[in-house]
Amino acid sequence: MDERLKVLEIRNIKKKYVIKHIGKSENQTSVFEKVKAKLKSPEKEDFWALSGIDFDVYQGEKVGIIGKNGAGKSTLLKVISRITEPTDGRIEMLGTISSMLEVGTGFNGELTGRENIYLNGAILGMTKAEVDRKFDEIVEFSEVGKFIDTPVKRYSSGMFVRLAFAVASTLESDILLVDEVLAVGDSRFQKKCIDKMKDIASSGRTILFVSHQMNTIRQLCDRVIVLNEGKVIYNGDVEGGIRVYNSEAYTQKSNYVEFADLPRPVGYNLDKAEILSLQILENEPCIFEADESIKFRLHIKTKVENIGDLSFRILIWQADETPVEIAFTKTFANINDVREFDVDVSINDHNLAPGLYKATIILSGGKSTANSENLDYVYPAFIFEVLHSDGTSRSWPRQWGRSHFDDVDVQLVEDGNAQ
Repeated sequence: MDERLKVLEIRNIKKKYVIKHIGKSENQTSVFEKVKAKLKSPEKEDFWALSGIDFDVYQGEKVGIIGKNGAGKSTLLKVISRITEPTDGRIEMLGTISSMLEVGTGFNGELTGRENIYLNGAILGMTKAEVDRKFDEIVEFSEVGKFIDTPVKRYSSGMFVRLAFAVASTLESDILLVDEVLAVGDSRFQKKCIDKMKDIASSGRTILFVSHQMNTIRQLCDRVIVLNEGKVIYNGDVEGGIRVYNSEAYTQKSNYVEFADLPRPVGYNLDKAEILSLQILENEPCIFEADESIKFRLHIKTKVENIGDLSFRILIWQADETPVEIAFTKTFANINDVREFDVDVSINDHNLAPGLYKATIILSGGKSTANSENLDYVYPAFIFEVLHSDGTSRSWPRQWGRSHFDDVDVQLVEDGNAQ
């Protein structure tokens, strides 16, 4: 039994929104018909932003909430902070709660910086005495002292968000909800914001922190909750959560991928040959140790006779689309008839640094290397992850050493047997 003090208990939280769709008539040829269509009752659709959220938060925890856009992160924080009522479920909390959800909300452009500090402080729940006590600290942190009595409509965007963050970051509560507010100002001020959040975290306060910046999540959080389509799909340690997030962010990550619906670039009409699917062998999660071979099976179909020597080329990209300068071309069979077959590939000693990667596969064919033509191009063919020796996947700025594919085994599979 966990003996820590529970400060937040969230049970079966659901939030439904009703989306209206105004239909269009295909025969709106007159003004009357167009007006009639607009007056017609719109169709309605239920959208569940949250679909049964359950988790607990304990005193002093720093919990990161991550997920793709539209996963339900901001909606969840608004429900917890009582800005939005849940459709179903309950939330119990111990202590006071404050939120930094939308920096600058409530600022009035006609008022001066000084006046907005007091106005925004009141909106965020601070008394005048609290704002008086923290006023100098807010001005110093925001770095807008020279312009504190200037209307904020004349501030630059950077000055505006610096002042707004400075006010919000002085909130005193037992539980603090933070939603993407550290991505403000220039890089120097962002670092200053992160340092401020670290100070808040080290004070023993409980923090729920939403961000798309995984490095910040690593710096600030000791637990991660991953949301997907309004549901909790992971609740655990930070590195494990980031791996799940990356898997969700790049949704093609799978141990089996079919390419029938994958768009091809211009110039690839698939009239001669096609890569139908790819299956990862011996490693279903597609998560590899640094020294582990990457093994997969390609299912290929030839559509004309006498294609000649078939070969494929593999290109590797980091998950953020940065190319990794390693590739190889491998000739694996001479095909003279129309048929389907499998090819097993094993990439050994790849020497890739920890991180998430995407692979491109280009299929070529021809009577000779000089006359070879590209037949198919699949990207991403598959997504895989390489772990550090300590079991983490912290991304490095570049690949380890001279990563290249010198040791690659390729075997044509006939009737289930490698040839």
